[in-house]
Amino acid sequence: MCRPIEIKRRAFTLLELVVVMAIIGVLIGLLLPAVQEVRGAALRLSCQNNLRQIGLALHEYHDNQGTLPPSAIIAHGGGPKAGLSWMTGLLAYIEQEPLAAVTAQAIRVDPSTFQNPPNVGLATVLSVYVCPMDGRLYEPMQNSDESIGAYTSYVGVAGSTLGNGVMVTPGIRLTDILDGTSNTLMVGERPPPSSLQAGWWYSTTVLLTWPDWIYQGPNASMSVDIQEAPPPCTGPFHFGPGELQNSCDRYHFWSLHPGGANFLFADGSIHFLSYSAVSVLPALASRAGGEVVDLPD
Repeated sequence: MCRPIEIKRRAFTLLELVVVMAIIGVLIGLLLPAVQEVRGAALRLSCQNNLRQIGLALHEYHDNQGTLPPSAIIAHGGGPKAGLSWMTGLLAYIEQEPLAAVTAQAIRVDPSTFQNPPNVGLATVLSVYVCPMDGRLYEPMQNSDESIGAYTSYVGVAGSTLGNGVMVTPGIRLTDILDGTSNTLMVGERPPPSSLQAGWWYSTTVLLTWPDWIYQGPNASMSVDIQEAPPPCTGPFHFGPGELQNSCDRYHFWSLHPGGANFLFADGSIHFLSYSAVSVLPALASRAGGEVVDLPD
């Protein structure tokens, strides 16, 4: 008579399971910062690629129009407070020709560039104008004035403190940049605050009838140093870390990247500047100041 073969199965003890789980936890803890660092580097690179495309578009605009776009393009008949951002001037150069045509028609119909329709661009998200570090901006958002708009991570550099930079109105020629295009800032990062008081890419319109009109902006461009702002934002404001929840941080360049922000220079190059560069940013922001500046690492 055959006896059945007994197969003994060895199981993990509770102690062994606890030890394995502890080892896995330690490994995850060690790997997570590395994964986050790699992801952050990839997002920073993608953000730089956006600025590179914007730089190419600005140079192509200059080649075609003879100047860079003005920071604010006044819509005909819209008055001094109604206008389009310089980013609308680049539409035909960032593969957005249909939207450029719709925009041109819209301001002929209604120069109030905050009205949608006909200004459908107001709520049209363009990924090239969004730093991927800020996932909020991939959808239109409604501000306190009940206007629904698409927002951008980037702002033109208007100069040090006196509008003596590149992204100003009227538009300048590259030959006006006497400090050298490789030493002069053109566009930098500034996330829109959670209050959405700044950051439309399409319109620069400010209506005196809006409840908080005096607290809007800066929008299309701004100086790297701003001394005063409406209360409660008393200033001065300089390049440095910021927070989305702090609406006053809309008055200086900063980013969601750790340690600094990306900037587009007038020669089309992209540099990540650490916040330690705050002292040289005014010199880099002026187009003809005659300063001798060593580009920070």
